[in-house]
Amino acid sequence: MSKVSKQSIWGISLLLAFCLGCASRPGRTPLLEGSTLQGNPVCLENPEGIPDVVRKFFATRDLTTEEGKIDYLLERIRKSDLVFIRNDVEYNGKSSSQFLRWKLGRMERRYKWKINSAKDFVEKITSGSRVSGEPYTVILKDGSQHNLQNILQNELNVLEFCLSQYVPKAEAAKASSSAETTADTTTLTPAPPKGSTLT
Repeated sequence: MSKVSKQSIWGISLLLAFCLGCASRPGRTPLLEGSTLQGNPVCLENPEGIPDVVRKFFATRDLTTEEGKIDYLLERIRKSDLVFIRNDVEYNGKSSSQFLRWKLGRMERRYKWKINSAKDFVEKITSGSRVSGEPYTVILKDGSQHNLQNILQNELNVLEFCLSQYVPKAEAAKASSSAETTADTTTLTPAPPKGSTLT
């Protein structure tokens, strides 16, 4: 085979590989990092509805533990009707939640990872694929595609804010009901997370 023929075949092969690579990612939107263009944090759903979700979840499960917070985040994913992407394959919320729970157990058992907090879970488990190195992503209802780790960090921030509202009040109510004398049970209301629309 002549030198020109080899170069032509090599050039055509390279062009074909490039075109096929581009064609395999049709309509892909840029990956956003969990905030709007204005810098406001984005959650799986409108953050204004989250306090009611937290209140309902808190009524049946202990959200004061790190395990409870991880369960809350997994439940948020499970109940979501959004599209989650892992290694260029789309999954629903239920499948994504099951996979992340499996990955959590596997990393703890097989690789002896220490996941001591919900923050560890978000940073280590939801960061992305160990196979491809690609981040896990989520497509929101507006069509924007975000890094799932950042979205879950926002969800955790809102959860922590909500808990700061509920837990002190519950503890104050418990203390006042068990005390023989009436005490002032007013609680301080912390500022909402940066960029939050919660009031």
